[in-house]
Amino acid sequence: MAQPKIVRNTVPTGSVNSPSGGATAVATRPAATKSVSSTRGPQPTHEQVSKRAHEIWVKRGSKGGQEEKNWLEAEAQLRAEMAGR
Repeated sequence: MAQPKIVRNTVPTGSVNSPSGGATAVATRPAATKSVSSTRGPQPTHEQVSKRAHEIWVKRGSKGGQEEKNWLEAEAQLRAEMAGR
């Protein structure tokens, strides 16, 4: 009997070329997190969170290893803004 294939949930990392010719990091949703659907009001789009997470990443010195923290912070900031706080 064949062994089942183990698939790990990974987060793609990568870059895209910016108009200036350099590489720019692209924020991606951390694989370990799940969106929390809420009926408490509008939720930020994936694109909005990605853009904000990138802004946070730049503000924090463009250091790696903080993708999940930046993503969650971006979601929290946008939700607070949408709630009118």
